[in-house]
Amino acid sequence: MSRTRIKFLLLLGFLICLSPSALLAQEDYILGPGDKIRVSVIGEQDLTTEGIISPQGTFTFWVLGDIKVAGKSLAEFKNELTNLLGEKYIQNPVVKIDVLDYHSKEVVIQGAIKAPGSYFLDTNSTTILKLISKAGSVTSEVGTFAYIIRGYLNSGKSVKDAESQIANDTNRIEVNLKKLLLDGDLQEDKPVYGGDFVFISSVNSEELSRNYVWVEGAVKSPGKIPYQTGLTALSAVIQAGDFTEYASPNKAVLHRKNPDGTTTTIKLKLKNIRKGKKPDVPLQPGDRLTIPQSIF
Repeated sequence: MSRTRIKFLLLLGFLICLSPSALLAQEDYILGPGDKIRVSVIGEQDLTTEGIISPQGTFTFWVLGDIKVAGKSLAEFKNELTNLLGEKYIQNPVVKIDVLDYHSKEVVIQGAIKAPGSYFLDTNSTTILKLISKAGSVTSEVGTFAYIIRGYLNSGKSVKDAESQIANDTNRIEVNLKKLLLDGDLQEDKPVYGGDFVFISSVNSEELSRNYVWVEGAVKSPGKIPYQTGLTALSAVIQAGDFTEYASPNKAVLHRKNPDGTTTTIKLKLKNIRKGKKPDVPLQPGDRLTIPQSIF
């Protein structure tokens, strides 16, 4: 068993010991569309109702009709039902609510992970270490970093495009896997919420960022370009087939990842650079140059 695997299991066991009870987590769980729940009233078997919270966030119960439940905790919904029933229908009702299928808090994990894919949280949040465990642990090709993009699944963007957008996403959170899995630094065990996209980098993907730059947007052949000493923004555009007819070269943006994991954004006026009005900008490995398209 690898050192990374042993460290991972020890850390996970430690976190499980610190976790709150399942009962507390159940009471605090925030309901959402897609969750399947069962509502029952002690002594009133005929009122037991099972159903899925609608896309509009409502649940239909007995004569009370559609009740807005999305965004409420189990405890809050139980108290609300208790009050509604007690006001008109049942004396001192005892309401019980169970979640039968957790389906409102989806996360996706991809990359150097044994079981990549979509997972649904049964708590309001988890941590990246627990999510890695649920997805079968990291593979032997795991790299140094993992990335979390907050709310990506709620943005309407395709999951297929998520990996390629990591470098430019302002909501990106970086996790140092070496510190977390090998050094046991729990400050790196960042929270993960429903709607998040998680990418576990591999040695190969990190090697790619060290040897290529990317040119995207309104160029004729967007994609990665081999990095070589002396490569500049304008020469990278030329290698990418030059600007398209509707490009806005003076609104180009360069995204550069810093050693501390942050990203620097640099605005470039490539049309002025081509005319010699401004000096060209040297590129670094891993840089991502985006040329927007004109709206006119």
